[in-house]
Amino acid sequence: AVRLLKGDKGTSVTITIDQITLNRPGTDVVIDSFPNEDPDLPDTDTITIDLLEVQGLDNVLVVDGVEVPVGDYQNMRLSIIDEDIDASWVEEVGGARFPIKVPSEELKLGRFEVLDEGVQTFVLEFNLAKALTFNPKQNADLSRYILKPRGVRIVDVGRAALLGGSVDPDLFDGEPPCDGKLDPAVGNMVYLYQGHDLDLDALGDNYDPELDPTAAATLAEPYAAETVGEDGAYLFAYLPAGAYTVAFSCDAIDDDADIDDGIVIPSPEGQAAEISLDEGEELSCDFPLVGGQCG
Repeated sequence: AVRLLKGDKGTSVTITIDQITLNRPGTDVVIDSFPNEDPDLPDTDTITIDLLEVQGLDNVLVVDGVEVPVGDYQNMRLSIIDEDIDASWVEEVGGARFPIKVPSEELKLGRFEVLDEGVQTFVLEFNLAKALTFNPKQNADLSRYILKPRGVRIVDVGRAALLGGSVDPDLFDGEPPCDGKLDPAVGNMVYLYQGHDLDLDALGDNYDPELDPTAAATLAEPYAAETVGEDGAYLFAYLPAGAYTVAFSCDAIDDDADIDDGIVIPSPEGQAAEISLDEGEELSCDFPLVGGQCG
């Protein structure tokens, strides 16, 4: 299946949200009105967002000034108007447009905690390399993209860390398996895995454990993956604190979010490092690595 990676040029991944439900013991919190782009106008019943226009540290205000009870919430449910090409769609390079399908018409994003600390700001981080896949049909008019909750994270901004850096373009096609790429700027990706002491021979590319149980049993699944820009820049925003392994691959052009595609990670050999992120930390990791450490 063809997949669209976050950051591909000339594309749009647009969704229309009509309700957000916060599940908690007792009475759920339901949000069904959203700030108008014009602050002088009333709130709206829906909000439409092009996810490719809010990458990195950019964001869109979806909910403002809503008071919710302190406590643990079992789920945030994002209701999306799907299978309507005028509401939620993907526009590919070249102009072809396909509708988006969301399983059960909503993204179930898991638990989060509201603390007794005054104002809290949460961001929904969409990693489309993991969350979005193409569903082709024999009748091309029925083809569509599937948007899954995998790769969509709820992040408390006050606790979030950041990892960014640059990749020397000489790594894009300088060594096997990438020497001879038709377009050196395509297929370059930085993968992020949770934990240290990982087997570097068993770093998987993007896959869905339910669709690829063999990969799930043998390979580390990326926590996130980011496309490297033509200038070599990459950025993981809004990460939880913790131990990670970061790795570069010049071989990621065929990475599909459903199954492991045998992408060589790291490539070139040795381009993987262990890092640790504290709450609020901003860390830089440049490639090529120096002595196995971030340059």
